[in-house]
Amino acid sequence: MNTSLRVLFVEDSEADTQVVLQELCKGGYAPIYQRVDSPVMMQLALQQSQWDVIICDYLLPSFSAPDALQILKTSGLDLPFIVLSGLIGEDVAVEIMRAGANDYLFKGHLKRLVPAIARELRDAEMRRAKRQAEASAFQLAAIVEASEDAIISTDLQGRVLTWNPGAERLYGYSAAEVKGKSLLDLIQPDSNLLSAATQHSGTRAIDCRQVIQQRKTGELIEVLLTVSLIREANSRVVGFAVVARDNSERQLIQRMKDEFVSIINHELRTPLASLQASIDLLLTGKLGDLSHQGVRMLNIAAKNIDRLVQLTSNILDFEGLSSGKITILKQPCDIAELVNQTVATVQSTAGQQGIELLVTTQSVSVSLDAERISQVLHHLLMNAIRFSNTGGRVWLEVELRDDAKVDALALSHRKAIKKPYVLVKVKDEGQGIPADKLEAIFGQFQQVDASDTRRQGGAGLGLAICRSIIQQHQGTLWVESTIGQGSIFYLALPVQRVAVQA
Repeated sequence: MNTSLRVLFVEDSEADTQVVLQELCKGGYAPIYQRVDSPVMMQLALQQSQWDVIICDYLLPSFSAPDALQILKTSGLDLPFIVLSGLIGEDVAVEIMRAGANDYLFKGHLKRLVPAIARELRDAEMRRAKRQAEASAFQLAAIVEASEDAIISTDLQGRVLTWNPGAERLYGYSAAEVKGKSLLDLIQPDSNLLSAATQHSGTRAIDCRQVIQQRKTGELIEVLLTVSLIREANSRVVGFAVVARDNSERQLIQRMKDEFVSIINHELRTPLASLQASIDLLLTGKLGDLSHQGVRMLNIAAKNIDRLVQLTSNILDFEGLSSGKITILKQPCDIAELVNQTVATVQSTAGQQGIELLVTTQSVSVSLDAERISQVLHHLLMNAIRFSNTGGRVWLEVELRDDAKVDALALSHRKAIKKPYVLVKVKDEGQGIPADKLEAIFGQFQQVDASDTRRQGGAGLGLAICRSIIQQHQGTLWVESTIGQGSIFYLALPVQRVAVQA
């Protein structure tokens, strides 16, 4: 099969053009061509189409090969430019070659045409590849220069080859100070990383670990260090790439976070529990009669303490789930029984607010952490109750599904669930959630509106905790809502063992 070749002829003779086309066809090409014979036509052809090669007669009635060559240069295109003529001497041929033409052939001797085109196409491709490589290298160099991280390359002996501005900022040495010197002597990294790298033959990434290193001033710093192999095209290892990130600030933030969690756990939750017990005791009347106003004030205090206790519990739960300190302990559980137990815990609250609970369950054995899934169901039900108007209804439905994917899981945060799965729906008749908030409400400290926090209580951690729990069960949690009509929260959990009762 002949090779396609897009040829732009700068030629005033159609007969001469056809002779060249026949030669190209004999040489294994399938030419697609256009013939132009004026500067304007050539400029338009270069602008409107893509070409592989230009074949130009030296002398045309309206312009010449040097003029055509100048038009090509002005266009900025890198195309092979081959001159064909039979009317000029070798001195003119040499001159046009010096001006930038790639080759010069006589019209009566076209045997060299096909080899010349093949050669020039190869050379043009090599030039394009070189330009692309240079552009990629320039972009990479710009990224390395702009990086906040220290990016260093060394030879196999650990001698510094390159040292970016990020390395200068992190370690205090300029590039001129470190070029050719041993990286181990300069910053005292964990030498085991480099020695391990020399034995590595697998993927390019060698190791990533936290180490203590030293700045030029002698100051010790915590650094997250990654060492990778640098290979040549033949896979021969020629050096190491070292990326270092100052981890001191991150560690400081982590310590502050740990201290904050500790304060909440020991210095806040314990006194709150004691205060809660004291108020409950006062409200029993065992310590003496209280006035109506006193009872009212104590009830307000008790309600606010309950909110604080719930907030501290949510913060501790979220931190524990995020850090892995709280583990999910799965055991076979009848989802219907778990749902009924959870519904019983919110029945009183629903009754007080005049909310009717409508529950439909299906007995399915699911491997799950009953305490944590109950926590999720409780939160979804309480949200539905709190955001419903008096006299409204809340539905909770459980069904076993055997679809390949959860219905309507189109958003990026939703994922396919292995079949079969249990689908739990909690539906309310509340005000609904705006479309732009459907995903945001699952973030940390998020509410649909700031007034929700004041009106209903809470700090916006509940749904973030719920999603974390469900994700650790390899499930998914999402919501669909229509303003003015209410919301439906969907909870999908994969089922490993199923036992459906008649």
